[in-house]
Amino acid sequence: MTSNHPCEECGAQLHQGSYVKRTRVGRYRVEDDSQTVPICVKDHPELTIEDLAGYERRAAVVVLSEAADVGGAEIRFARKSLGLTQARLAALMDVAPETVSRWETGSEAMSRVSRLALLAIVVGFDSRRMAEGLARFETNALARTAEVLHVRAA
Repeated sequence: MTSNHPCEECGAQLHQGSYVKRTRVGRYRVEDDSQTVPICVKDHPELTIEDLAGYERRAAVVVLSEAADVGGAEIRFARKSLGLTQARLAALMDVAPETVSRWETGSEAMSRVSRLALLAIVVGFDSRRMAEGLARFETNALARTAEVLHVRAA
């Protein structure tokens, strides 16, 4: 499939192609090649804001679900990938805003239960995709997604 307009960087024709988005999530680097996007022959991708937000949320999901240790930088990334303030995330998780601040600064470790709650929020945050997110958990598609997105320690 080709696009009706040329690449904004080089003027070449766009086509649907594989693109690897590399995202740093705290101490980890996530490589996401799960989406096809308009891309030119010089590998310039054409990404929308929604595409970028999706990459960030998927990176946060993989780190929260697969990384052995999740610290403040990873928690902050997950929160920001949702566009939430510390106070709003605290309200969603039913904790004090100061607790979110302590998690993000590393002065308090996040419990496994809180980590799973944050993961559920990230997976199901987009209300249009809430049902899809729940279905992913039920069909274990999250495990399949983790095979595509690679978490690497920095």
